[in-house]
Amino acid sequence: MIIVDVTILLVSVLLLGYFANVVVSKSVILSKFFGISQLALGFLLIAWTTSLPEFSVAIISGIMKEGAISAGNVFGANIADILIVLGGGAFFYSIKLKREHATDAAFVLLLTIFITLYFVYSTFMFEKPQINMTEGLVLLLLFLLYIIYATAKRKVGTKESTEEAISKRTAVWAFLLFLVAIAGVIAAAGIAVDRAATIAHEFGVPASIIGATIISIGTCLPEITVGFAAMKKKQYALAVGEALGSTVVNPTLVLGTAAVLNPITVNAKSFFVILLFALGSAILFMYFALSERKLGKIVGAVMLGCYILYLIALISTISS
Repeated sequence: MIIVDVTILLVSVLLLGYFANVVVSKSVILSKFFGISQLALGFLLIAWTTSLPEFSVAIISGIMKEGAISAGNVFGANIADILIVLGGGAFFYSIKLKREHATDAAFVLLLTIFITLYFVYSTFMFEKPQINMTEGLVLLLLFLLYIIYATAKRKVGTKESTEEAISKRTAVWAFLLFLVAIAGVIAAAGIAVDRAATIAHEFGVPASIIGATIISIGTCLPEITVGFAAMKKKQYALAVGEALGSTVVNPTLVLGTAAVLNPITVNAKSFFVILLFALGSAILFMYFALSERKLGKIVGAVMLGCYILYLIALISTISS
């Protein structure tokens, strides 16, 4: 029954977000315990844990040959990272992007343009646009290059800050919960992908739409939680950095992994809408980073409104 399938999907997505938040919070404790929270390894640890839900969805959807779910999730999550995390932050706290974010924003923009152009090319060459193993390997290579760049950037001029001491008992407990939460993320992702595929096949809803809406919001909960908590403490650089890091990791590591496991075929109409908003969000991010203007309630409201418009546009592709 549709009600049962949707209920299971929603519950699994909520659990996915909950366990992902536990993974992130415990990884922060572990990084402090080992003294790496302000170094490159600490940055990579947080970047990986915040993208763990998307990565789990990618692995499982790839194995199940439901790569469209992962493709939609990747770009839906990127749109949410920019429009919800930064838009919500601007609305509630007022934030300011710095020019130093422009380099990362440019990488996200160029990456989105590259994938969009390939999508257009693939649409003309095949009956349905697809991303195969070759493109997946290229995306994984781009992820590796980004990691090298981010690590080098993080090491330059960075010193370990003084932080509260973490006891061994606290660290051990955090590690155990970290492992349990990872298992929870994987299990919840598996259920979510299975229910999403069932709904897509039985009711004719493009799998990419489910991935780009319901699942993407759930997988973005770590970024939303970390970002809003950082903004509340006026740690705007951390909030922007985590959101920006995820927008790079998602279309490279996550989408690349799914494509390597199995070729990804998507619905052209719905995926074009997703890419269009992903491209617009990336351009918006780039503009605000270069202008270094303060983002207040009006800009935040516009960004949140754009996300609602994105949902309406996606839903309209189902009935049209």
